[in-house]
Amino acid sequence: MTIIIGIGSYAAGLSTYLATLAYHQKHQVKSKKVLSCQVTPSYPFAKELSYKAENILKEQVMLNPTEFNRSFCDHPLYRFTITLEIKGLFWAKNTEEVSFDIYDMPDTLLRDIKEFSSSNNFTEYYDDLFSDIGGYFLPIDGTSHREDEVYAKSLEKFTTDLTQRNPQGCRIAFAVTKCDLSELWVNRDDPRGLVQRRFPKMYAILENWTQEDKGKVEYFTTSSFGVFGKYCEPNSIIQSKSKEGTSAVIRNPQEWQPFGLIEPLYWLCTGKML
Repeated sequence: MTIIIGIGSYAAGLSTYLATLAYHQKHQVKSKKVLSCQVTPSYPFAKELSYKAENILKEQVMLNPTEFNRSFCDHPLYRFTITLEIKGLFWAKNTEEVSFDIYDMPDTLLRDIKEFSSSNNFTEYYDDLFSDIGGYFLPIDGTSHREDEVYAKSLEKFTTDLTQRNPQGCRIAFAVTKCDLSELWVNRDDPRGLVQRRFPKMYAILENWTQEDKGKVEYFTTSSFGVFGKYCEPNSIIQSKSKEGTSAVIRNPQEWQPFGLIEPLYWLCTGKML
């Protein structure tokens, strides 16, 4: 069982991402070798996420952001199993299962991690972020690029502390979210290039970290709502937009086709790309 910590940018939509993962039991995967992909939420909280997705997201209401709790263990922990049917040789089919627990951390954690880590009141909490963790999922709102420098400073602090506490290295999956939006959709097949152009300071921090053999990083593009129609229209309605990111609700629940949700989690669990 892999333990993953989800630490996203403000308004990155981590809770929505996880709710969508729970609700859509069948997911699309880009790889042609994957014949089918089934997701099973197995913790009570994960089943609650699925309920929220059906009764809140489909009613075009945003999920409330994850609140900050002083105890690390008080944050939502969700357990999922991903079952893949993979094409083998001569029409053979192989089945692969990966299971993981993922913590849904508060939206402000990544932004404020530099100040947060130096607070005596949260020393034990901060240490828990590095205890027996298999990997880190970093969903970053693709429209928050003007905050690149702010997040880069926190990310530099985080990777430095991660190296000190976990010298054997670990994985970080950097996922650009909201890629149904036109400005991001056109670059969805080039996640590394998208991050390099849109978040150059964070990209430099992560690449330097990997080049020093302190861990591994991969880049992904995702959308919890997806696109629809002949011209790939964003299946979202923007509620507000600022330098910190974009808040949106689903536009057409009947055409709800998320994409890119499985790949970063599978890589965090296995170290393999789909």
